[in-house]
Amino acid sequence: MRLPFGIGSLALSVAWSVVFALISPADPATAQQNKPAEPPPCTCPAPSDSLQNRPRPKFAELKAELDENDEIAALEAIRVALTEVGDGSTYVWRRRHGRLNGIVRPTSSFKDGAGRVCRHIVFIVTAGAHTGKIEGVACRLPDGRWELDG
Repeated sequence: MRLPFGIGSLALSVAWSVVFALISPADPATAQQNKPAEPPPCTCPAPSDSLQNRPRPKFAELKAELDENDEIAALEAIRVALTEVGDGSTYVWRRRHGRLNGIVRPTSSFKDGAGRVCRHIVFIVTAGAHTGKIEGVACRLPDGRWELDG
């Protein structure tokens, strides 16, 4: 069974939330007091630099190694954890080829305003030497599928 959301969209949503939380000052007055006196010097590459000489992004190699079947396996692990694992317990999964594994931990269950059963989950995935943590809320649809809220 395929969930109506992908790991990429869940990761992107969480990543943007974290980025905005980190760059939003808690107290605007404090942010103004910490303003630098002079702008930092430009560290932009010279226009003559070739794109071929630049280093590849950190996760570029990882994306090339993972395929659609890896995404399906991760989504299936999330589905199993949401459906069969109790709050606070951990579901551990691993792909046969060994390059992708992770844990899914439903932390709490509740009903939303529409009366749907929803669960907060923590999803930690490791691909090679890279590990990422994603948190989110999924709500159960009338047909039994899970949908990411937000």
